[in-house]
Amino acid sequence: MSMQAALPVAMIPGNSIIHRINPIAKLVWVVGYVVLAFSTQNIVVLYSMALFALLLAPIAGITKPLLKGALILVPVGSSLLALQIIAPAVERPWTPVGEIGPLTLYGDGIYYGFVLLGRIVASLLLALVMVMTTHPSDLFTSLSKLKVPYTLNFMLAMTLQLIPVFQREVGIIMSAQKSRGMKGKGFSAVLPSFVPVFVGAIERVQQLSISLESRGFGSNGIKTSYRQVRGRPSDWVIGIVGALALGGLSAYSIWRGTWNISSDIVFSPLFVVVTFVISATLFFGVVLFAVFLSLKK
Repeated sequence: MSMQAALPVAMIPGNSIIHRINPIAKLVWVVGYVVLAFSTQNIVVLYSMALFALLLAPIAGITKPLLKGALILVPVGSSLLALQIIAPAVERPWTPVGEIGPLTLYGDGIYYGFVLLGRIVASLLLALVMVMTTHPSDLFTSLSKLKVPYTLNFMLAMTLQLIPVFQREVGIIMSAQKSRGMKGKGFSAVLPSFVPVFVGAIERVQQLSISLESRGFGSNGIKTSYRQVRGRPSDWVIGIVGALALGGLSAYSIWRGTWNISSDIVFSPLFVVVTFVISATLFFGVVLFAVFLSLKK
């Protein structure tokens, strides 16, 4: 399995309506999503945002890579919920709802565990949709039109471009290891590839610096791009609607005191215990599976 397949965070070529949206309009939605996610503690709003981002995947034809990229949420989310149940991030006194061995389970923090998880899920899903449907050069060109500092613009674009390059190099190195009779899958196969990838990264940076210098990167002249991005009326509508909707919801949430509805939702002790068992099982299952892959010969 190549690293590109394991970590699909590069652009997925396509001609869907999501791909054709102007990068600035997408960026407005991502920024608005993050602001709203961290302005509210309403889990209904947070998971509605996550569902909306998820529904964009089949429209863009990126459902499978999006779900693969979101797998990182399994250990993160499960550990987050489990920790909130055994050590709630709220003021004492805590209300115990059960015990499992030496651990005492509390129901006070589970709501805030879902809030934190919802913030991460909603923001990450929409950010992945943007990355997978936007060419880095298009984003670079669009930000240049907004007079974003050229150096900052270049750093952002290069970050999006170098990730798939390094993924591809890791895949090539692992294939070479496999052809020489070495292990070609699992974490134990990835570790030996770090040295050649690191050396290759240094060489690539040196080549990039020479290339930038030869092209007058530090000059004050007008910078151009071979890719031309134009904003259509529909892009303006999408960007303005997103800014107004997400900005309005953020302001309303702050006005309502982060729109907290924890007092309206009561989780039963059984639900808290079951959630802890499932979360802890998923987290330790992922850890043990990773250890197994690293030791597998």
